[in-house]
Amino acid sequence: MEKRNCISTLVLAAIFAFFLAQTSKLKVSAAYWPRIICIVGLALAGLELLLEGFKWIRKAKTGEKQSALWPLSKEQTVRSLILLGIMVLWIMGLKWIGFMVSSAVALAAIAVVFEPVKDKKHILLDVLIGAGFAVLFYFVFKFLGIHFPKTLLM
Repeated sequence: MEKRNCISTLVLAAIFAFFLAQTSKLKVSAAYWPRIICIVGLALAGLELLLEGFKWIRKAKTGEKQSALWPLSKEQTVRSLILLGIMVLWIMGLKWIGFMVSSAVALAAIAVVFEPVKDKKHILLDVLIGAGFAVLFYFVFKFLGIHFPKTLLM
């Protein structure tokens, strides 16, 4: 477990460091809280790295076996990568086709990909539910007075 924790802590520290570097582009007043959060995150990541490093060294001296570096099975990894890909496409779609359409398509795609029963009836139902959520979002946002940015499609 210690090796896995050390590596994931280094990744998390790199993310905090990236966002800390990005705060330099903000005004001082706007960067105050993000900078504090990043500094605290880096400090906690450093503390975690130190503690897990000591555990790793202690286990190495006693000859205890480390747990696997990647905890997910092959099927879980593939499903996670598919979900990550859909999310990336959704984010890219926000700019070109707008929030409503990209959100409805992403929701329907997630439902279709992860549908346990892949027959015509269930897939059609997933697509209709995605479209229904888009209509619901539209009317709720319109009721609340939230305006969507103008894109190719709304």
